[in-house]
Amino acid sequence: MNHTPFIIASYAVFAAFLIWDFLAPRLALRRLRHELGARAARVERRKNR
Repeated sequence: MNHTPFIIASYAVFAAFLIWDFLAPRLALRRLRHELGARAARVERRKNR
């Protein structure tokens, strides 16, 4: 009985989750910074009217 494919698949899934766990907060922070910058620009435009 050969368990190699299951072991390789398990490590691949673990690596995918590890990469996602690393990238997800950074992507969310990037999106939040963009939204805050856009909001600040809108507020600044309203002040200048």
